[in-house]
Amino acid sequence: MKPRTSAPGISEDALIDPLTSTLSQGQRASGFSLIEVLVALVVLSVGLIAASRGAFLATADQGFLRDRTFARWVAHNELAALRLDPSQLAPGQSMRRDVLQGGVRFEVALRVESTPSPLFSRVEVQVRRAADGDAAPGNVLARAVGFASAARR
Repeated sequence: MKPRTSAPGISEDALIDPLTSTLSQGQRASGFSLIEVLVALVVLSVGLIAASRGAFLATADQGFLRDRTFARWVAHNELAALRLDPSQLAPGQSMRRDVLQGGVRFEVALRVESTPSPLFSRVEVQVRRAADGDAAPGNVLARAVGFASAARR
């Protein structure tokens, strides 16, 4: 019996030794060349880098928007507190204090100004992130202006 040199259903002409044979004019190799694979990897890596950068920016923006939202809440809370107890500050006075909102420390600056009417005072509130350690305080995240009744004496 003769030993088999080909797989069942495949002629011996179809088997090509890749090390010793070359393709004739009519035959074409199937698959991708090394250059095509490298170009595809470069395109894929550029796409992945762009996607990760986009995710990073979205995360950073989300944190900034969270801080601005908390700062607005702090500003309006301070206005409400001054309206409830107008004796805290008289016209011409200002005050600074730290407030904790949502686990974030904010620095609040209140300034009370007189108005043409002696019954009301103009109140301006500015809120920024409080300084952490050696870091300087951040930019103003929220401003609120309101009017409070003048303190009764």
